[in-house]
Amino acid sequence: MKETIVFVHGMSHGAWCWEENFVPYFQELGYECIALNLPGHETPGSTQRISYSVNDYVQALHQAVAKLDQPPIIIGHSMGGMILQRFLKTRRCKKAILISSVPPSGVLRASLRALFRYPGLIPYLLQLNLLGGFKKYPQLMFNGTSHFASFMCAESFLAYLGLFIPVFHRSTVPMLVVGGSTDGLITVKEFEQTSKHYNAKLEIIEGGSHDLMLDEDFEKSAKVIKEWLGIPHFK
Repeated sequence: MKETIVFVHGMSHGAWCWEENFVPYFQELGYECIALNLPGHETPGSTQRISYSVNDYVQALHQAVAKLDQPPIIIGHSMGGMILQRFLKTRRCKKAILISSVPPSGVLRASLRALFRYPGLIPYLLQLNLLGGFKKYPQLMFNGTSHFASFMCAESFLAYLGLFIPVFHRSTVPMLVVGGSTDGLITVKEFEQTSKHYNAKLEIIEGGSHDLMLDEDFEKSAKVIKEWLGIPHFK
């Protein structure tokens, strides 16, 4: 039986962000790969407003993992990283990888930093239109303008508010923290704080964006994950 990797996407993303590069990369290495679509994120580019909480998303991860015969490796990106951290408060997985993750302290600093840097985000925030802000400032997510912005979908403002709530639990699951040095949302210092909180190994990808798995040189981050995971085990 192959080892399974479950991929959890971030805000306004979907399974597509993993299926572009990471799923084929890790399948080639011998892993069974499952890329989740969190509730309301099934249709790339959808502008239909949704209203789910972070706890709803955590429950979706619980349900996906419950269907598996063995504990998986779980990779969470951005908000997906916070979902994974909350999942680990009550459950365990084989290994956990946080990519460009919201830190345990939450998104307050990241939000204030983004609003200070890009005041044009304020009208979108007042309209509860997170997607509009992301599309106006794609550099928050990507290295420059990216066609992937057209795949992004509307995000639940309720879920965004839930990201302000800190996580105090310190999971003992083996963990890797990966972040880009030019991430438009989360700083290297915050990646360091996340690593320290969980006593996790930290890898900073030089020149990497927030969406490391969609960078042109995505192999940089994929390789450090591959090396940390080691050789896949078959049963």
